[in-house]
Amino acid sequence: MNRLLLALTLGLTAFAQADDRHLLITFPWSTKNIGDIAITPGLLSLIQEAHPGMKAVVITSRDPGTDNYRELKDYLPRYLPGCETIGYPFKMPPEGQLEEAKPEGAAWRAFVQRWGASKWRGFENGTLSARIAGQMADDLLNRLPLEMLEELKQTNPEAARAFTDAGFVLYTSGTTLNFGRMGVRDFRTFTLRYSMPLLMARALGIPYGVNAQSFDALDWPSNLIFGPLFKDARFVYARDPDSLAYLQQQGLLCARSGWRPDTTFFFNGFDNAWADAFMKRHALETGRFITVTVRSANQTGPLAGTMTDEREEAIMSRMRRFIEQWVAKTGLPVVLAPEVKSEVQAAHERIFAKLSPEAQKKTIELAEFWTTEQAYSLYQRAQAVVSMEMHSVIMAVSLGTPVLMPQFSENGRKVWMLEELGLGDWIFDIDEPKSPEAVLAAALKIHADPAAAQARVRAQLPRIRQLGLSVITEVETGWRR
Repeated sequence: MNRLLLALTLGLTAFAQADDRHLLITFPWSTKNIGDIAITPGLLSLIQEAHPGMKAVVITSRDPGTDNYRELKDYLPRYLPGCETIGYPFKMPPEGQLEEAKPEGAAWRAFVQRWGASKWRGFENGTLSARIAGQMADDLLNRLPLEMLEELKQTNPEAARAFTDAGFVLYTSGTTLNFGRMGVRDFRTFTLRYSMPLLMARALGIPYGVNAQSFDALDWPSNLIFGPLFKDARFVYARDPDSLAYLQQQGLLCARSGWRPDTTFFFNGFDNAWADAFMKRHALETGRFITVTVRSANQTGPLAGTMTDEREEAIMSRMRRFIEQWVAKTGLPVVLAPEVKSEVQAAHERIFAKLSPEAQKKTIELAEFWTTEQAYSLYQRAQAVVSMEMHSVIMAVSLGTPVLMPQFSENGRKVWMLEELGLGDWIFDIDEPKSPEAVLAAALKIHADPAAAQARVRAQLPRIRQLGLSVITEVETGWRR
């Protein structure tokens, strides 16, 4: 055994025996989106590869006792045996419930009573004086988290121990550290809700890091909180270069900032039996079909209500035009592949039902929403994945499958991760009237030489894996002793 390998082996052994602390991971969130589902299992798979002895506790964004929480509790240990799961523990009741005398939510009620509901509204609206906003931000950073911990010790000891016994808090991929995106200024139920584990870690002196986030908006006064929060982090990594540029413009970069891949890249679950049956049923051949994923105006969160019916129909008509031309040029089938559960019906109504009879014969719908494992198995066999949703693009790239992304700007900065991978020419603006022809030209180029397109994608995979593994190394290095 050479000296380097021996040192590494001894170092990992010492790490494993140093204490009985765990890695605290946050957040798994959606269970209705095949890409969002894959984020945390991808991280857990990476841990299983890099450090299989590491203990992990996962805080979900779902309240304990809900069906979504039970799904995650049963699902996540499949990707890291022994992984424990707790529901979202922090209670921040709305203004109408602030007078209720319950132990749950006591810390938040005390915070609002200190400052008054009017000042809190001013903080969210960005209309508070800079001096008072700074004082309130200091409270959110340094006092409220400690009071939250004392509340948890009384009402949810398991969640309290998840923090007090943590060796490191790792915030994984998503777009949940934002405030003001698309004009939405809901600090309590979004920004504070999702950043509270990091605020708690900072206040308790637990090492923490932010991994592979996209930052679309951090409007004042949220920067009064995120400035110190990011400065004291072991690392703050973005999953796209545009988010890094944005953080730099805002003066919010950490000493260790850079690009790291979304952890969906490391998901490794498959359902080949389902894919075999699906392909047999629809007479599909490996490498002889494409998938198309659309994104309708049926959005929740910051994107809700941002797209008019007229604009949506224009976009969907362009996606239909692409499918019509693809079928006419190649004769190869198209599978409508929803990333989000609500898009199953949308794809039928806005795409399939409006195609010509000839194109409909070559277009396959999913009768019901599928699993992430089923999607991976099908994307692996496709010639290309054409997706308006970013996570289907990530999933396909991780499998070495070529991708095309016709997107609209409200999708956010995450699209630019393709630029980081040298695949920026596979991004298209679907609001452009001539975009279907541009997407078709790129698809036909892939069709003409699929091996070259696959090689172009696969050339990026070693770097992606190396950077993913480096995050686990940084967690180990920063571990609380």
